[in-house]
Amino acid sequence: MNPINYMKTLFHESSLKHATLPTAAVAMALTGGVYANETPGAGDSLVELPKMEVQAQRNRAVASPKFTAPLLDTPQSVSVIPDSVFNQQGAQTLTDVFRNSPGLTFNAGENGFSSALSNFSLRGFDTTGSVFIDGARDSGNYFRDVFNIEQVEIAKGPSGDNGRGSAGGYVNLATKSARAENFRHATASLAVNEHTSDTSVRAAVDLNQQVGEGAAFRLNGLWQEGGVPGRAHAEKNAWGLAPAVAVGLNGQTRLHASYQHLEQNDRPDWGVPGAQIEGMINYNPSARGEANRARFYGHLSDYDDVVTDSALARIEHDLSPTMRLSNQTRWSQTEREALYTVPTGYIPATRLVSTQRHAYKRENTALSNLTNLAASFETGTISHAVSTGIELTREKSEASRFPNNGVLGNPGNVAVDRPDASRPLAGFVGLVPLQTSAVRVDTVAVYAYDTVQLNPRWQITGGLRIEDYQVEIDSNTAAGASQGPDGFDRNDTTVSGKLGIVFKPAAHGTFYAAMGVAALPPASFLSNPDISREGDNAFPGWIAGQNSASSKVQRSTNYEVGTKWEFFDKYLTTSAALFRTERENIAMAGTVNGVANAFAGYAKQIVQGLELSATGRITPVWYVIGGVLFMDSERRHGPGVDAARRAANAADYGTRLSTNGDELAFTPKVTGSLWTTYRLPFGLTLGAGVQHVGESWLGRPDDAERIIPNGNAGKLPAYTVFNALASYELTRQLTLRLNVDNLTNEYYAAASNWNGSRATLGPSRSFLLSVDWKL
Repeated sequence: MNPINYMKTLFHESSLKHATLPTAAVAMALTGGVYANETPGAGDSLVELPKMEVQAQRNRAVASPKFTAPLLDTPQSVSVIPDSVFNQQGAQTLTDVFRNSPGLTFNAGENGFSSALSNFSLRGFDTTGSVFIDGARDSGNYFRDVFNIEQVEIAKGPSGDNGRGSAGGYVNLATKSARAENFRHATASLAVNEHTSDTSVRAAVDLNQQVGEGAAFRLNGLWQEGGVPGRAHAEKNAWGLAPAVAVGLNGQTRLHASYQHLEQNDRPDWGVPGAQIEGMINYNPSARGEANRARFYGHLSDYDDVVTDSALARIEHDLSPTMRLSNQTRWSQTEREALYTVPTGYIPATRLVSTQRHAYKRENTALSNLTNLAASFETGTISHAVSTGIELTREKSEASRFPNNGVLGNPGNVAVDRPDASRPLAGFVGLVPLQTSAVRVDTVAVYAYDTVQLNPRWQITGGLRIEDYQVEIDSNTAAGASQGPDGFDRNDTTVSGKLGIVFKPAAHGTFYAAMGVAALPPASFLSNPDISREGDNAFPGWIAGQNSASSKVQRSTNYEVGTKWEFFDKYLTTSAALFRTERENIAMAGTVNGVANAFAGYAKQIVQGLELSATGRITPVWYVIGGVLFMDSERRHGPGVDAARRAANAADYGTRLSTNGDELAFTPKVTGSLWTTYRLPFGLTLGAGVQHVGESWLGRPDDAERIIPNGNAGKLPAYTVFNALASYELTRQLTLRLNVDNLTNEYYAAASNWNGSRATLGPSRSFLLSVDWKL
């Protein structure tokens, strides 16, 4: 599409919000997308194609104004997962949504900083700190509910679109905003399973009311209570409200404002001993893993409480039909306090599971102001679509650190077959911190991106982001004495960017070659789960490693060639991409000449592979979304790094002399997923899904200071899970839906800590019965 036409399409968004619900839904159905308030089988054959073209292009775009070309012409791998898909699957958290995109994997953290399935990697690189909501960074290690999310966008490969970030990419969550239309949606769900876990109930509402010609109000609400499939005693309880208003929807100036409050009060499940998982290094048949799959090795007093609040105000003004100015301010605060019991191992001689008590307490706040100018114009015969802006952000974190066991209570050992969740906690005093910490990150950034159409067949997309980054860290004992480096203060100016060339041999197909560069300055400690540990463990590497005041800024570079094609009259979009990502300037520390925590040299990490994906409709009633990723990973460093790491942790290396050339931990060679639905003429929709994650080496993840040689901690076994769906439209307003997850009742570990002593189980077979009502 011509860049000017693309910008006009985006700018026409406000008038399109007056379209009726069936019109918008069919527009998406006929172009491979899904309208946010319709299930992927809805449609209305009475709408004419010429009226739908603009609407289709708008809904297939990502929310960020920094994308200056349609996804078909964007030289980068980007996945957009609409809420109609993940709601139909019964997804509740961002972790659930991730099963629709390959290359996302999880690790359960080390015993001292457990993170379950909220810590994730993308294409082999930790991406927990690169989560954005409406383009603003959302820090904190917690489960993000999706009740107020319109779509999830996953940009793969290092990209500096939103500032410092992972070599694997970033994730953006677009929240629901008020629209110029009337609708009322509600869903009530009941989840049951075959094991001893409690039944779960969840209800959500989405109400939108147009007020006059140019204003609207929207309210999303959530209430949830109950257990976790296949796990005794574990609970997930939550409630939330998210009001939103919009004015001026029919004019040149529009204002959107929204607020979200969410409380989660869980009894967390920190998994089972690795001895219960066949294929893991600590596996022992006497632990009777599958027979004990529902056993809870935690304590009834365990809790994980999260309170999140956020407010957003965005104003947009059309300066002309091809120029728009917008300004967005977002404030957020996330408070998490948790006290939990973790299984740390299995003792075969006594058939006891050892456990340990941990705690977590942290408050993250962020305030950002994002100003963007988007415009399209021509210089001679060349068309431009430009996005430029300035961003100001302040992020803060305050945390407490606690000992393992000690005043938190020692839960001791429990019988593997009969764990007592109400056992006495020896020495329990309460949440008494040993240390406190504070982190502040200030950033000021300017950026400019441009899509240049040289002629109908050739386009160039590129741009730069320049960011001033300043971080301050204070780490103190409970008495207030400084812990570690006094007054850690670091300032950097980083440059990120991307450049891609696109060749369009046909209107519905592209070939591209691209390069993207992203920077990660040291000490971005805002989402790391290990904040609850003591001393240097809380800020790994800040003495001499990759987060020290003297280390270089890490640089990630992605090279990618690919092709994207639309088929079946643009019902289906497919893509294939070959990529190579190189992460450089990773400062490593160890014991050098008898000095502990000394600089040992710089390392490099490489991940390369092939990704294939397809999204859309094979026919108007047959929908698919899925992909497969094949990748290889490699560590590269000199003998000095190995020597320093062997001297620091001799047991890690064993007889190995070098880890140069080893694969990254938690980085499987193959991952893939597929979800498909077919709508029958009499109102019945049938669906099926499969998710496969190949085996991967255990060890410290890519951002850790220690290196565990491949094989020393064994592997996390591969798994394949099947899901199914059946929904029946009783009336146009009422639909019954049955989801069956883990159809074959596969017993598998979805994640593990680094040494395999503990594993997080995937959910057992469960049945989710839902009633969807819409008007």
